[in-house]
Amino acid sequence: MDNIIDYSGRRLENVDFSGRELAGYDFSGAELVCCNFDKSVIRSSSFKKAALSRCRFRGAEIEWTDFRYANIENGTFEAATIDSCDFYRTFFDGIILFTHSKVSNSSLNKTYFGDSAFIKRENLADGRIIQQDRKTWRKFLVEWHKHALCERSNDAGCKSDWSPDEALSQRWGEAEEIYKNFNALWTGRGFIADGNWAYVQGRRMERRRMISELSSSCVPFSRKLHNLWKILTNGLSDLFFGYGESMVKMVVTYIVTVFLFAWAFCSKVSLLEYGQALGVSLKNMAGMDSDVLRDVSPLVDMLNIVQTTIGIILTGIFGFILGNKIRNQ
Repeated sequence: MDNIIDYSGRRLENVDFSGRELAGYDFSGAELVCCNFDKSVIRSSSFKKAALSRCRFRGAEIEWTDFRYANIENGTFEAATIDSCDFYRTFFDGIILFTHSKVSNSSLNKTYFGDSAFIKRENLADGRIIQQDRKTWRKFLVEWHKHALCERSNDAGCKSDWSPDEALSQRWGEAEEIYKNFNALWTGRGFIADGNWAYVQGRRMERRRMISELSSSCVPFSRKLHNLWKILTNGLSDLFFGYGESMVKMVVTYIVTVFLFAWAFCSKVSLLEYGQALGVSLKNMAGMDSDVLRDVSPLVDMLNIVQTTIGIILTGIFGFILGNKIRNQ
């Protein structure tokens, strides 16, 4: 990019950039103390490896800006709009405020959020991260040199030797790690609902990662076989219970189980009408014997045992999910 404003490696203290349009500003490796960027428009700039202490970005619009390896301490991004920025290995430490801010189309891969970095689920625009959208993620990777300040370079300052296709193939693993880090962060700080949501997203990204590994030549065959089983159990857990977080899926699973076994009893015991079979099925789910079934075949007796076992398990899971919901209120 032409017309670069170079502040790289400098120390700036109490400098007021508020309300200004900052395009092509290079703060790489700079030390910024108590600088004010409130309501500024920051585009195609770089804070790579910069150390920012008590800096303000309240209400700022930040686009295509490089924050990789930056150390941001005790700052605020309240009501800021952050779009298409790279926070790879950015270190947020101390009290960092993100109240009413929106982060969209930005990479949070390997980003460290300290315990006092007040970022929450509501700060992720549309409740998604960029790795979940293949088209947007590819644009971010390929067009970085076009929209950002300069071409990508690694932490040694050398031009990165990377392949967009390889980066795309790793996106589900990155997404899994990001969501699981958010789960640990939010759960540890008492934001249980946000932590549970991030846990569910992390498990879904884990399944997508394992599915993508099935077609990878770099993954051993034994691991692929192991992944097949984990994909199956992961998918069933999501489908039936929402990983223990969805009351709706739990109730639907319970009801479907009742009706399926009612149909099985009606088919195997010709003397039963469907209404009677439904009553038998409901009692089995609660572990109760039914007077309707007497001197039945071993197959029907086995169905009773299987359904009672399933009913006890589902009741336990139901109690677990209900307890989570009550705790989240």
